[in-house]
Amino acid sequence: MTRTALAVLFASTASAQPDMLITIDNIADDQWSMSAAFSGFQPVPVVQLWADASFELTGDGSPITITDYNPSYDTTLGAAQVSSGPTASFVGNANSFFGVPDNSNPLWVADFSYNGTVPSLSFDMVGQNSYLDNRPPFGDVILYQDAQGNPGSLTWDVVIIPAPATLVVAPLALAATRRLRK
Repeated sequence: MTRTALAVLFASTASAQPDMLITIDNIADDQWSMSAAFSGFQPVPVVQLWADASFELTGDGSPITITDYNPSYDTTLGAAQVSSGPTASFVGNANSFFGVPDNSNPLWVADFSYNGTVPSLSFDMVGQNSYLDNRPPFGDVILYQDAQGNPGSLTWDVVIIPAPATLVVAPLALAATRRLRK
């Protein structure tokens, strides 16, 4: 299930107050950064607000290359698995047992390069995606999505923010389109 909203000036199509909001931000030219912010209330400390992170990025056929990612996804269980190409994939597991989780909010997830069109860029969760808190004795894993792609009890949305120059040009293009229709 893709839950992507294109944010031109604001994310009007995103769900109201999801537990996790994933933001994909075009920070410069073909450079993008992904972060996640958790807004759900938990009565115990957060260990990792996106512990099992398993997702794909797809565009218009232009290569997508994950250039850097949060080191908390590398644990003694293994390093995060990253692939690049027309579809880039990421599978990482940050936990409190074998690594150093990052409980920051928002959580920086990854940076990637992509020079294709913004409307073609899409994000899909694949496999298990979860939240981990610090309930005794071992922590509690709560799912955004299970390993079969079924929704979990926590909600999430994605907002893609184009480059600042695009934000200026987009309303002008929309006005020109409207003018041509009259």
